[in-house]
Amino acid sequence: MLKWIEIDTGVITENARIIRRSLNPGVGFAAVVKANGYGHGAVQAAIAAIEGGADRLAVLTAEEGATLRAELRSERNGGGIYGNVPITLLAPSLPEEAESIVKNRLVPCADSLDFLAVLDRISERDSGLLKNDMYFSKIHDVLSKRDHVFSKIDNDGTIRYPVIIETDLGMARWGIPPTEVLNFIKKAMSFRHIRIAGISTHLGYRPPENLTDAEEKLRIFADIAAQAEQILGYKIEAAAANSTVLCDISGSQFDVVRIGNLMYGIYPTDIYKKRRGGPPLPGLRRPWQMYARIISIKNIRKGEKIGYNSEFTAPNDMRIAAIPAGYSDGLTMEPMEYKIRIVSGFRYWAMINGKKAYFVGKPGISHTLLDVSDIPEATVGTVAALHVRRTSANILIPRIYKN
Repeated sequence: MLKWIEIDTGVITENARIIRRSLNPGVGFAAVVKANGYGHGAVQAAIAAIEGGADRLAVLTAEEGATLRAELRSERNGGGIYGNVPITLLAPSLPEEAESIVKNRLVPCADSLDFLAVLDRISERDSGLLKNDMYFSKIHDVLSKRDHVFSKIDNDGTIRYPVIIETDLGMARWGIPPTEVLNFIKKAMSFRHIRIAGISTHLGYRPPENLTDAEEKLRIFADIAAQAEQILGYKIEAAAANSTVLCDISGSQFDVVRIGNLMYGIYPTDIYKKRRGGPPLPGLRRPWQMYARIISIKNIRKGEKIGYNSEFTAPNDMRIAAIPAGYSDGLTMEPMEYKIRIVSGFRYWAMINGKKAYFVGKPGISHTLLDVSDIPEATVGTVAALHVRRTSANILIPRIYKN
C-alpha cells in the first residue's frame, strides 16, 4: 500500500470518556459526527463516541442523518445496538426533508414555520406508527432525562414529534434572531403534533479574542431559554456549549453539550497548550494520521531546476524523495492543522523517523517531492507521515481502523 490513513477508534472512545467526565451531573453529551465524522468516518466515530459515554449524536443535515441512521441499524454495525441512539440535526431543514426526518427518527432544529407546518402534518399522519416505534421511544427516553418533562404521547393521546428551535447569536448562517425567537415559539405552539423539546445556538467564539462577547451572548441565551420555558409551561433542553465553550466557560454547559473538535483530539487554538496549567481536558489525543511511502529518490545538483515550469532551483546539492500523494489527496488544502502557521516564507513538511522532510516546490495533483538531504536512512519504501486537513483528505484513500 502506497498511501493510507490510520484511525484509532479507541482514542476517540477515550477522548469521549474524558469529555464525559468533565460534564456536570445530568448534562447530555451529543457527539458531533458531521462531515463524515470530521474525516474519521461518521459511523466509526459515532460508535466509538457512544462507547465513550455520548448519549446522542449530531450531524448537520437530514441527508447525513438518514445515512447515519441506516448504517447504525445495519447488521454489520451491531444490527440495532447503536441504531436507536438519538440523532439531532445542527442545521435547519427544508420542508421537503420533513418526510425523511420522521422516517429516520431524526430530531430536527428549526427556524421556519413552513417547515414546522409540514413536520406537524407528517407527525399526525404517522402517529400510529410512531406510537409503538422503539426508535421514537428512545429519542424521548433520552430527551426526558431532565425532570421527565417530555412525553411522546400527551394525556389526550396526541403524538408529538420533538424539534429544537435554533436562535442566531451572531454567526448569521441560520437561526431566529434573539429578539424574535420567543414570538416564534408562541406561533409554533399552535402545531398540535410537534413538541418544542429544546432551544440551541452556536457561538462564533475563538479564544482568546472575544471571550467577553461570548459570555454576554451566553447570558442572553440563558435568559431566552428561561423565558421560553415560562411560555411553554414545561422545561426544555438548552444547548450552546461547543468545544470552545466547554474549554473556557464550563459553567455554561446548560443541559447538553455538542462536541466535535475535542472528541477528535483537536483543541480549537494553540493557546491551551501554552497555558501554564496545561490544557483544560488533559489526556486528549489525536486518532488520525496519513502516511505515504517513498517511491523514488534522486540526487540533484546545486542550481539545477526541477518541477513543472522549472519552478524550483536547488540552493545546494540535494537528495529528493517522491511520494505518491498530492493536492488531490488533500495536501496543502488550507487551512491545515492549527499548529501549522501559514505565513510568508512558510514551508510544508512531512515527518520521517521524527525528522522534518520539507516539501520541494508545490505538490502536484498526485505526487509531492520531499527534501531528504539530512535523512540518510530514507530509502524507497520508507514511510512519511503527512499533515493533512482531515476533512479534505481524499475519500478514496484507504482508511485502516484499529482499536
